[in-house]
Parts: sequence; structure tokens; C-alpha cells
Amino acid sequence: MERLSSASLSEVLDKVAPAIAAGAVTILSVEAIRDRSGDRWARKREQVESFVDRAFERLSDGAGFISALNDAEFAAVQPKAGRAAAVGLCAKLLRETLDFFLGAAAREDMRLFEVTAFTNGELSLRAVEGGALDGEENGSPRSRTPNPAPPCEVLPGGPRRRISLVTSAGLSLDIDIMPEPTWNVAARAIASHLLRVEVSLGMPEEAPRPTPAALLSPDIAADAALAGLDHAATLIGSGAVQVALHAPILLSALTYSTSRYRLLHALRGYPSQVRRYLVLEIVGLTDGLPQCRLAELVGILNPYAAAVLARAPSELSDVSSWRRCGLKGVTLDGSHLSPSDRSVQYRLGRFAKASTEVARACVAYGLRSRSLMFAAWAGGFTHLSGPALLGEISEPTTVLRVGPAELFASNLRGVA
Repeated sequence: MERLSSASLSEVLDKVAPAIAAGAVTILSVEAIRDRSGDRWARKREQVESFVDRAFERLSDGAGFISALNDAEFAAVQPKAGRAAAVGLCAKLLRETLDFFLGAAAREDMRLFEVTAFTNGELSLRAVEGGALDGEENGSPRSRTPNPAPPCEVLPGGPRRRISLVTSAGLSLDIDIMPEPTWNVAARAIASHLLRVEVSLGMPEEAPRPTPAALLSPDIAADAALAGLDHAATLIGSGAVQVALHAPILLSALTYSTSRYRLLHALRGYPSQVRRYLVLEIVGLTDGLPQCRLAELVGILNPYAAAVLARAPSELSDVSSWRRCGLKGVTLDGSHLSPSDRSVQYRLGRFAKASTEVARACVAYGLRSRSLMFAAWAGGFTHLSGPALLGEISEPTTVLRVGPAELFASNLRGVA
């Protein structure tokens, strides 16, 4: 049994006695990162804390909270979770943190503790050991869904543009941008491209690693959005591009005044011939976003682009609340969909029906197989993209006619 003194969380922990009794309060230790950082820990500590906060918010869907206990330990409180769920989430969170900052999550570095009591300002802890650290409980493997490969790797092709920066916090930032052609069903043509943006972060002396969008700070999210916008403006401004370019902007970059100002300042500077082909796409939205908030964001962006789209969190999202927000389209990243899923066509059809009641365009990106593209087409999507189109065009220039015969030319037997 280990004991840690905690004054900062005492009032809160006094009020969550039922959660402690249920095993829903957990301590995560990042001592391994601190010990290997040496003199760099003073400036790396803030980055670690920010990573942990954002990862917890993403993994927990906003249920509960996490707070720094001292310079290397965090207390996660999940009142609505049972012991197995609380420990499992924290184990995943700690593993992601170690993976990001150390390159790997060694078993000996996985220091996780269950809070068993809180008395007189002291936490009583029990070390979490065994299968729970590997995502298993009581010796039985928990079901896992493998993380999909980053979209730019799943959809090889190009050209890919890389921009390397150093952030104000001293982090190395690599931004990769790759056009993904999108087929307009009604026009039977490739008339637009999504500019996929992938971000990698790292300390100056370390190689940057791919970083999930949900973990990006508003400033870095703005950096990524500006990179995509500037690339789009360059392509369009050259005069060679006469197709629409979809430039994604993370919600977090629009939420904070400083990052929002940077984006709007850049958008105001683009000439009308750039705006004519520029499509802005708000991404990183969550289920339950208030209609008034989305309408406000669309109103802010509308003057600077040919259209504003919004990307749904998943095909299961209820987008009906997005009506009357001024959107020209609803989009979906379908790179996670499996062609062997027998219910996928039903889900896509239901999503398309709801989306087309919100806006005229319903767009599915990243569909991995022709069968998925056919399912989305049959379901009512107005625009489709996926690997089948990458062989048709290497970079955005002008409208390219691609009919169904070319799109679905291969034999589909054996493809679910």
C-alpha cells in the first residue's frame, strides 16, 4: 500500500466517496517521462499535462475529470464508471501518453493506482497490476477495435506537401497535406478535392509523431488549418486549379479568440478568385453541439468561401439539429468503415437521408473499397471519395469526367 498527501484535491475527493468505494478514482504516474527528461522536464511538464488533459477528455467523452496531483501524477475521477471501466480507460490514457513522449509504453513504466480510501488528506492506493495494464480484466482480454491507419497512409497518392514549423511552445510541428479527389455523383465528375491534413508533434530534439486532432491545442489546430488554407490559396491562385478545394478547420481553432482571429485575418486576405473555389469544412465537431453555436460559426466563415460544410463525428450522429445553420453540405469520414459490415449500407442510407434534409450535399470521404462507395451511392450520398479514385487523378487541376462504368469497372465478386 502506498500513500500520497493531497491538499489540492481534498475538497473534491471528500465529495466523491461513493466513486472511491466503487474503484472509480485512479492515479496515473508519468514518472518514467520525468525521469528520462532530465533538465528538459521543466518545459516538457506543461506539454505532458496538456496531452493528458486532452486525451482524458477525448477518451471519457467528458464524463468525470482529471487533475494534476503533483509534478508527475494525475488523479482521474470517473463517478459514473465502475472499477473495470475506470481502470481500463486510465490504462489506455497512460499507454498513449507514454507512447507519445517515450516512443513506447514499457510494462515497467505503466504506473497506475486505484484509490481505496481518502482519510485526513491522505490517499490510500493499491497498485494496478496484471492484465488490467494491458487492457484485460480478470485475465480475460477485453475486446479491442484496432485504430485505423492515418488517412494519408491508407490513401497513398499525392502530391503530398509537408510544412515544418516550430511552435511558440518550442515543439517541432510537421503538417502533411494531401489532396483526395471527390466524385460528384450528379455531375459524374471529379470536381473537388479534400485537402487532408495530418499533424505530427515532437520535442525539438525528437522526431515528430502523428498526433490525433483531438489532442491539438487551439494554436496548433490553427497552424494546421492555415497550412491547408495557404496551400489551397496557392493552388487556386496559380490559375491551374479550376476545381473546389475542401480546406478543413478544427472546431477548437474557431473556439478561441486568438486562433480564430488568425484564421479570419488570413481568409480576409484571399482574393475573390481564390474564394470562388475555396470550400471551408468545420471538423472536430461533437454530438450535441448546440445549433446556435454551429450557426454562428457558419455565419462567420460564409463570407470568405464558396461554401461551408460540417463533418459529422460518425455515421451514427444525429445531424438533424444542424438544420437552418446555413450549411451547404454535411460530410463523413468513412475511412473506419469495413466492407464486411453487413449493416453499413443501412447506416449510410439513414445518415444520407438525415443529411440531405440539412443541406444539399452529403459527402463521404475515404471509403476503402468500391463496395463501400457503391453502398454510399445507393444510400443517397451526393459526393464520394476513396482509393478507387486515386488512380484517376494525381493532383487537383480541372474537372475530370469519371462515370460509373469507370468507377465500378472491376469485378466486385468476393468483395463484401
